[in-house]
This record gives sequence, C-alpha cells and structure tokens, in this order.
Amino acid sequence: MNNEAAVLAYFDDFVEAFATFDGVRVAAKFGLPFMAKGQADSCALFKSYEALRAHFQVFLDDYKSKGCRECRYSDLDLRWLGADSVLATVNWSLLGGSEAPILGWTESYLLSFIESRPLAFATIDHVNEGDTASSSEAEKQQAEQ
Repeated sequence: MNNEAAVLAYFDDFVEAFATFDGVRVAAKFGLPFMAKGQADSCALFKSYEALRAHFQVFLDDYKSKGCRECRYSDLDLRWLGADSVLATVNWSLLGGSEAPILGWTESYLLSFIESRPLAFATIDHVNEGDTASSSEAEKQQAEQ
C-alpha cells in the first residue's frame, strides 16, 4: 500500500474506531507524545496512552450523550512533508441516528509513518474569526485539567 492509500485507510479506520465510542480504540490512532490544539487557548500535551485514552473518552462520551451515532470525514487535503510525514486536513461531521448533522468542524493532523503505519502526533482544530460555536463540555473539562 502506498503512503497516500495508507492515509485514506487511516481516516476510514478512524471512522470505524469512533463508532465504537471506545477511547482505547481511538487512542491507538495516535503517537506519543501527542499535542491537541483546540479552540482559543485550549491545548493539551499527552505523554501516556492512559492520559490520551481518557482525553478521547471524555469527547466520545460527550458526543454520544448528544445523540451522535457516527462520524464522517470529507474534503481530505494532503500536504506532504517529505516522504514519511503529511499534514492531513479534513472536515468532520458528527451524525445522529437519522444521519442528521449534530456537529461539524475542520481539523488538521500531523501524521508520520512509524513502521509503515501513519500515526497522528498533533492535531489542530480550525477556528475562523467570527465563529459562534461554543466549546463542548468535553473541551471545557479538558481546559480545567
């Protein structure tokens, strides 16, 4: 599998991992250390998989409580940084049982290939000037830690 196909497979598998609402399964898509940059001054650095798992579980539980049943990505844009790293940007949509949109955002992932497998070492949520979307309960909990 070439690297571009591996990145597509990464995001397809991410969708499957998300559907489990299991922080362990989602955390396996990321490398350590991992940095997550959210809205405003929200930024977290994770040095252990247990902390990363807990971080994702808070978000997954929040999304599930809002009626989310699945996620989808679109508009994948790849900017290669040499042969084994890529900045991948996607639009995410969280959907309810009737496929009605619940939440959406754009996020970029810094992926590097480790043993022929892409892992995310950093993500950044895109925040546009004038955005009125409020932080989720998960982001508020993460900011307090």
